Amino acid sequence: MAQADLVFTRGPVLTLDPARSRATSLAVTGDRITAVGHDEVRELIGPGTEVVDLTGKLLLPGFQDSHIHAVGGGSELAECDLTESVDVAEYLERIRAYAEAHPDREWITGGGWSMESFEGGMPTRGLLDSVVPDRPVLLSNRDHHGAWANTRALELAGLTAATP
Repeated sequence: MAQADLVFTRGPVLTLDPARSRATSLAVTGDRITAVGHDEVRELIGPGTEVVDLTGKLLLPGFQDSHIHAVGGGSELAECDLTESVDVAEYLERIRAYAEAHPDREWITGGGWSMESFEGGMPTRGLLDSVVPDRPVLLSNRDHHGAWANTRALELAGLTAATP
């Protein structure tokens, strides 16, 4: 048998196969699982094989994604998209250019900015006001758990320094 590209050893490996639900090793070649078992899987380890020692930690099958907001992520690609940068000056230029290219849009929306781009992780409304002072701007950050708004958007939302 050919050598595997990747081997996980010293499981447990949960297979979800009722006939053989547990193993201790698993081999991957290319994009396929090519062996599941115990000591016999080690025969697939060659000089180019990456070996991951599970040190008793459980390996589970599955399609994994850490977390995603599919609708928000997809929407921002069709709106003011800041995802390809981490530079504040470039963010502002993209926002300005988007607003100028879409004079008919009542709101400038989109997102993809990174908290790490701003001191303390938080951009200010003044930055947005400097490029779009006359229309509301609301841009989600990359994880879609925060937003950056300009003064006009905050006014329309009725948010002030006194808002709890």
